[in-house]
Amino acid sequence: MIRAISASPLIDRSAFAAKNAQGARIVADPARGLVQGRGFQTLYEVPRDLQTAMRLDLLDLHKAELDKGGSMLFDHSAVEWMADWMRWHWAAVSTRAWDAALAKAEALVKRYDTSLHLESGPKRGYDGYNWLDVPNAQQTEELMRFLYGRFGVTPTIAKG
Repeated sequence: MIRAISASPLIDRSAFAAKNAQGARIVADPARGLVQGRGFQTLYEVPRDLQTAMRLDLLDLHKAELDKGGSMLFDHSAVEWMADWMRWHWAAVSTRAWDAALAKAEALVKRYDTSLHLESGPKRGYDGYNWLDVPNAQQTEELMRFLYGRFGVTPTIAKG
């Protein structure tokens, strides 16, 4: 069983993931490690072309985890990554490149047995990486809901 959690950037999903793993391997979001491994604090300070490449790398890393098989619970999802991309970086990508990235993300999301959308939960504390701005989080939330429809996915709504 493959389950993935999407949530507002304001919500800490770690306790929810631990409580709901049901024996599945919890897969942590690799975004922070990828960004900091290249010498940056946050994705938003990465130069435009490198940011595009890194966002595509995240989709490839996600596919590699999915390809390992077995029961897993992702504490993140391609839906929230793409919503963040749309919120912050969409205009920097050509139409064809965006269509290709969206198709890649959709194929990944379709591999989830369950998409869990965490509507509430403990507030994420500042960690130097995540952007905790309320209006940004609301816009990202709206974009995630749009993408569920675009991908033909009905998420299971959860509360943390």
